[in-house]
Formats: sequence, structure tokens, C-alpha cells
Amino acid sequence: MKIVIDENIAFGKKAFSQFGDVVLVNGRKITNDILKDADILIVRSVTKVDKDLLKGTKVRFVGTATIGTDHIDKDYLSQKEIAFTDAAGCNSYAVTEYVFTAIWRVYSQNNITLKNKSIGIIGVGNIGSKVKKISEVLGLKTILNDPPLQRKTGDKKYTDLQSALSADVITLHVPLNESGVDKTFHLLNEKNISLIKKGSMLINTSRGAVVDNIALLKRLKKQNDIFTVFDVWENEPAINYELLNLVTIATPHIAGYSYEGKVNGTVMIYEKLCEFLNEKPKWEPPYSPIYNNVIDLDKQNLSQQIDDSQLFSALKVIFEHAYNIENDSSKLKASLNLPLEERAKYFDLLRKEYPLRRELNNYFVKCNQIPEKLKNIITELRLKIV
Repeated sequence: MKIVIDENIAFGKKAFSQFGDVVLVNGRKITNDILKDADILIVRSVTKVDKDLLKGTKVRFVGTATIGTDHIDKDYLSQKEIAFTDAAGCNSYAVTEYVFTAIWRVYSQNNITLKNKSIGIIGVGNIGSKVKKISEVLGLKTILNDPPLQRKTGDKKYTDLQSALSADVITLHVPLNESGVDKTFHLLNEKNISLIKKGSMLINTSRGAVVDNIALLKRLKKQNDIFTVFDVWENEPAINYELLNLVTIATPHIAGYSYEGKVNGTVMIYEKLCEFLNEKPKWEPPYSPIYNNVIDLDKQNLSQQIDDSQLFSALKVIFEHAYNIENDSSKLKASLNLPLEERAKYFDLLRKEYPLRRELNNYFVKCNQIPEKLKNIITELRLKIV
């Protein structure tokens, strides 16, 4: 068999060569001609998989190593009886940790505390539910918005979008739906972006088009009085550079790019393909050890009756030890110094050459007398205590 794989999929060649000849291709350059004699196609979010891409090919299995599926024409695949699988949940911890790293970075830089703060979680699925659990342990008031879940459960804990937008932190975790009762295309638009209050923080790690980028740009140009953390953008990789210049933290669609998130995506597609082909799994992903994986909190002089300031400082040390989000932001913002025609390529290059980032469950916290309150938070973050 011929298997065409996006070259940015972790261990793509090693994992899938069990089934045949693997061809690695830039995801934006996978064409109908390349797929003419292909049997299997494995992509990421940058490849639009539809009739135009697949017509006249032998492809009988499509996998996307991503949570989102808005780039896949699932109706067409079903019509042609082409098997399909995604990797829902593969990088949910990575994105969750990105969200809290961003909150800590922005709040610490601006001397803002978490005390009496609220978080509006828009979309409470794989990622949103994890954000909710950690928020509650931190003592944040959670405001939940998820119309599909509200209809399904009838639970009154789900509220309207306007209420979620009233929070101190607003974080988006919805799929991109172009139409229908749960349309999320430009869910945040010129009408409701104005509802976000001064000093609030808006985080988008879902899909770029969930936020009307032009409407947000207008808001920021008129009054840049909110903190904005954007990992996803409309028209990637040719994003809005005026907006890039104005957002607080800007990253190139890498919130889920932890080592574990990438590997999990590959594993999930690999296992589904084994099932489809009735083959026994032979490949196991390597999980290399981490150096400098002990986070020392003894220097923080924490007391058992830990106050909010001490707690905030301790968590700041943890998040910044594991992931330098400011470095990712600086790299993307450096594209503003490049000629316009080189910027989109640079966006993709940052994704392709993204450095190793490990999730918090790989780290150990060293603390002789760890306060119970901090211990509960550390446990929820999946850190180990030594």
C-alpha cells in the first residue's frame, strides 16, 4: 500500500511503514495528483480533505491527527465509504496547560491576582472540562457556555454566551461549525466583542475563525484595554499582521504541540488503522526522559497557611519551568520584521521546527513542607511530588 502522510506528524514514517510505502508530504502541498495511487491518507488541520482532493483516487482510509475536523468533508467520505478517524482528546492536556501558563504569564506581568476572579469557558468538551476542573481547584468562579451540552443534559450550570463574556478570563474551546444551530463561525463578532470588559483576558486556542479577527482588530485599535492570547488565526498561515502586533501573547497554532500531544495523535490514528486493516500493532512510541524535570519550591519559603500571593508565586514557578510561552510569542512576533512575502512561510516553519515541550505530568515538585492547598492543585495538574 501507499500511505501519504503530512510530514509534520510525529513518527509518521516509523509508525506507518508497517503497512506499506510511506510518502511524507508538506500538508499544504498534498494534492489530488499525489494521491492518485494512494490507499491511506493521514493529515493534520492544514489539509482540506474533500471531493476535490480525493476524486479518482484509491484512498480508502483517512485519518487526521487532530482534535478538530472542520477541514474534513465527512459527508463525502461517508458517501464514498471511505473510513475516517480523528484524534479527539490527543492534546487536551497540552492545550489546558497552555491556557493556564498564559494566564499566569499575563497576570504576573501585570500584578493581577486570581482572587475573586471568574473564568468563562466556552465549550466544555475534552479541553474545556479540564480547564473547568483546574479552575475550580484554583478557586476561580466558572461560567460555562456549551449549547449542545445544555440541550443534551438540561443542566442549569450552562449559561448563555453573554454571561461567559462577562468573565475576567474568557477561553474558547469549541469546534468550527460554519452553519447550523451550533454555528461557531465568528461566534465572537463585532456585536459581542464590545461586551468584553476592560481588563479581561481573551484566549483562543480553538479555531481562528471562531473569532472575527477584523472585529477584534477594530476593538483593539479603538481601545486596547483587554489582554489577548491568540494561538489560532483566520487565514493561517497568512494571518492578520496588524492583529498580531496588538495581541498580548501570539503563538503559531502550537497550543497542543506538546511531545505527548503529538505522539498521542499518531498513536490514536495508528491503532485505528490497525483495526481497519485487521493488523496487530507492532510500533510503540518512544518516550524519552526529561532532564531538569525537578521544580524546586523550597526557595519559595511556603507556609502551611499559604496566602494567595505565595500560592500565585509557586504556581508561576511551576508553569514557567515547564513552558516558556513568552519565547513562542516573541518568535511569532518577530515575523513582523520580515518582508510580507516571507511571513506565511515563517509561520509554518515555526510549527515544523517547534522545539520539544513536555507536559506537566513529566515533572516533579520538590518541597519539604508542601501546603495542603498547593498539594491539591499540583495533583490536579498531574505533577508528581518528591
